[in-house]
Amino acid sequence: MTNFDFISTENEYSAIHNACVLAENAKAPVDIAINCRAALWEIIKLIYKKHNVKMLENATLLELIDNKTVIDFVNNSELIESVHFIRKLGMNAEHDKNIKKKYALLALSNLALFCRFVYVKFEKPAETTEFVMPAYMSEAETRRIYIDSYLSEVGWEVIKPNSVTVLPDGTEVTSGIVMPDKACCEIPVKDMPNASGIGFCDYVLYGKDGKPLAIIEAKKTSVEALVAVEQVKTYGECMKKQYGYVPVLYYTNGYEIYIIDGLYPSRKVMAFHTAEELQYMLQKRERKDITDLQIRDDISGRPYQKMAITNICERFNNLHRRGLIVMATGTGKTRVSISLVEILARNKWIKNVLFLADRTSLVSQAFGNFQKILKDMSYCVLSDKKLANEPNARITFSTHQTMINYIDAENKEFSSAHFDLIIVDEAHRSVFNKYGSIFNYFDCLLVGLTATPKDEVDANTYQLFNCENGEPNFSYSLEEGVKDHYLVPYKVESRTTKLLSLGVKYSDLTKDDKEKVETVFVDEVEPDFVIPKETLFKIFYNVDTCKRVLDELMNMGLKVDYGQKIGKTIIFAYNHKHAALIVDVFKKLYPQYGNDYCQLIDNQVKGAGELIRKFETEDNFRIAVSVDMLDTGIDVPSVLNLVFFKPVKSKIKFVQMIGRGTRLCEGLIDGKDKDHFLIFDYCGNFEYFNLNVDGAENVNSKSITQRLFDLKLNLLVELQKIEHQNDTEHKAFYDKLKPELFNKVCEIKKNSSRISVRSEMAYVDKYCDEERWQAISILDAKEMELHISKLIDSDINEDKKALAFDVKMFNIELSVLANGNINEALQSVGQVRKAARILLDHSTTEGVKEKAETLQLLAGTEFWENIPKVSKLEKCREEIRDLMKYIDNKIDPINIDTPDEVMQGNFKGETLMDIRTYKEKVVDYLAKNTDNKTILKIRNLEPINSDDLKELERILWEELGTKEEYEKATDIDNLAAFIRSIVGIAQDVINEKFGKFLNDNVLNSQQQEFIKAIIDYVRENGDIEKKDLLEKSPFDNYDFLTLFGTNIPILTEIVNTMHNTITAA
Repeated sequence: MTNFDFISTENEYSAIHNACVLAENAKAPVDIAINCRAALWEIIKLIYKKHNVKMLENATLLELIDNKTVIDFVNNSELIESVHFIRKLGMNAEHDKNIKKKYALLALSNLALFCRFVYVKFEKPAETTEFVMPAYMSEAETRRIYIDSYLSEVGWEVIKPNSVTVLPDGTEVTSGIVMPDKACCEIPVKDMPNASGIGFCDYVLYGKDGKPLAIIEAKKTSVEALVAVEQVKTYGECMKKQYGYVPVLYYTNGYEIYIIDGLYPSRKVMAFHTAEELQYMLQKRERKDITDLQIRDDISGRPYQKMAITNICERFNNLHRRGLIVMATGTGKTRVSISLVEILARNKWIKNVLFLADRTSLVSQAFGNFQKILKDMSYCVLSDKKLANEPNARITFSTHQTMINYIDAENKEFSSAHFDLIIVDEAHRSVFNKYGSIFNYFDCLLVGLTATPKDEVDANTYQLFNCENGEPNFSYSLEEGVKDHYLVPYKVESRTTKLLSLGVKYSDLTKDDKEKVETVFVDEVEPDFVIPKETLFKIFYNVDTCKRVLDELMNMGLKVDYGQKIGKTIIFAYNHKHAALIVDVFKKLYPQYGNDYCQLIDNQVKGAGELIRKFETEDNFRIAVSVDMLDTGIDVPSVLNLVFFKPVKSKIKFVQMIGRGTRLCEGLIDGKDKDHFLIFDYCGNFEYFNLNVDGAENVNSKSITQRLFDLKLNLLVELQKIEHQNDTEHKAFYDKLKPELFNKVCEIKKNSSRISVRSEMAYVDKYCDEERWQAISILDAKEMELHISKLIDSDINEDKKALAFDVKMFNIELSVLANGNINEALQSVGQVRKAARILLDHSTTEGVKEKAETLQLLAGTEFWENIPKVSKLEKCREEIRDLMKYIDNKIDPINIDTPDEVMQGNFKGETLMDIRTYKEKVVDYLAKNTDNKTILKIRNLEPINSDDLKELERILWEELGTKEEYEKATDIDNLAAFIRSIVGIAQDVINEKFGKFLNDNVLNSQQQEFIKAIIDYVRENGDIEKKDLLEKSPFDNYDFLTLFGTNIPILTEIVNTMHNTITAA
């Protein structure tokens, strides 16, 4: 007789019965766990079958359990949690991990409970059976489960206390014993500063030789891990007396783990380390500084590249673990990274390296460059293993998203210390916002590379690399590259067109084009209607605008072959349709050039990679029209023209796009070297970034499922108010929302293998406590918005249009609940009414006719004018949300052809990139403006006033640069003094002002030499004060009181004249 005899062995339950009995009859814990998981598979399959839902192909058991079909059927978060326990334990067993007997029996108990639940719910739904959940762990055991789980994840078998230690007073304490290659609990240590002289380490991780590799001190989840730091240090010192060294030290509360490795300061880590990694960590304590800084010229031969590498190596020597390099596009960031890897490997600082980039093309390009130069290394490209997939590769390449998938897997292929160095190509805030889990998980050196100018790198990025704001470890700007002749500057042709700037007048269209426009703007077309400029090249594609742009390029663009051929050109287009139209228009305008002259390159074109190679190498391929693919990562030195035929909002991307033209190219233009390139800007990009220096904020937006959670949370907080709790309908809505939100949080906990979840586990546990949901405060809601909702998985089985409709309806409901009106949700109301009207026009569509009454209600005005009740809004939402899938928001692209004209753009800045230093700009300005009245006053020793000072501020802080640039260029605070240090003092003025002293035998020769020294000093430094005669060279070598004697007043007059004339009254 078994615990599963209630299931028939002959019908559709037979497979479940047989699998459950196998689990129950198994002897070894590992076999019980594996068979329990197999039985769970059979139960889940039956649930899908009974609901007539097809199981997702290749879906994991985790995905199947978390599917809406199972969640809704079970409708019990504790029961779902018990099912996940079976799944996890079985998976660990299948991967040869040690399984405790008590956990195996708990899984079997959970299986029996779930099996009976499913059977009764399907076969005897009328019965009301109470299902008692198995008792789970206490707080202390929960802490142990976390730590034990994390140790198990990296291969440690945890050995619980199995011995007794007798204290000096005769007290017996349960303790552990030393077992090689195991994580042993409650290990006694001697020489502790307590009454007994004995302490007990929560965990000690032993090597194969039985010597301690690490000590873990664990505290309650309710206290900060920091409280354990002194205790674990004391244990370390006690171990040192016995073994001669301090093991690696960890202290944790289950949520946060900190490590003291004996080399670097204490730091937070996301996981424990393997035995091999801990052994390596102990060996690294003897590591020498990076002293062999010989940089191979064939890799990085330019002086600034060597400086970048040296700076990072020196930073690592100073025990920093992160560094940031800012280098302009085209200056060889990849080569710098190759040299850095070569040097660190040669100095035995690194074994394994990870190179990350945000696109597969950039990953492939970086891999190609590394492979050509470091031929002896082994490689793996995770995002395209066809390129390289060597086992135990020394250098691994990956996109950020691919690596996220690896580290979020339940069985992690890479431990947290697998890599010794990570190099991040184009490191900036959006990368860390979206993929920060990678850098939290891996415990290693980190180097970021970016082409974003250092003044425009955001503060968060500097903070991530432990740099002072605005101070990367090395920077080399586009301006420096141009000045040093490693890059070429650009000239901007600011352009626009009449239609791009003003839109298209309906009255100017042909009859055919008017009919096309009317299909989109059904109710809006009047004789004076103007097609919004924002729709150009998104909905409406105007042929003549493309003609005008191409015509200007072919006439004004930089050319080669003595003006016979347009220089290599990249046109940045809005989208694929726009790019295809440009190519088509070009071929019609210039058929004589053939098909290869102008070609489209984007991810919709087959063989785009080969096309990029042809653009780089083939002479007849002159114009590449690109959508995103050529924005970054290609190296075509012969590019002479860039055409911005689309707006760009990301400053990072904009800088990279400009970088497509900055490369040097010898002999390109009729035997002469390329000395600049041309940028045609038709979409106001330079003007935009002139006004918005950082570009648009790149927000890591939440998915619609996550936004719905936040919205429902706000509804819940509002519904908690007493007036709503006293309203029966509102109370019912509250009672519906609360368990739904609570269960969503509980679902997150099942994904504890994900690093993003692990990093927020304290908050997950906090809100997995049902008592916490008795009253959710505004602060609680905000906390969940920040730490919880971002972890919720998107519901892939829900129609996104239905979810979008939910957002609109919940917005309206929140406005009604909070304000008693719909004023704060008028936009949502308009969108709901429009959706209802569209559906009413499709009354033959399945389900629409049956809901016509509700749709008419929502489409009209009366319903909204009377402020609908929330219960009615909810009823409407539930009734028609599933009809949203029938609304087709897609508008097919429409070609039109109306006359356009090119106009001068609004950008008024320098059209040729200014590569002068700030001081050089000032010198050039002063040379051209010798007649400026304020400048003349300064040069002629005439007193300046407050208006003159304002004029200097305008020139120096506005026209020629900023106040910050001024302060970086000089330490002279007085603006007039700075100007005088450049323009000097007119000699005729010197003769006029001081001639009587210098020429009339009033002063002796030594005194005259001293006065001339003062004049020379002022010409060089701009100003002098009396105190300078005592403190500054060359005056501090003289005893001027003795030297001048009774002529001291003359000296004072000269100094005062010099100083007072530039001190505004």
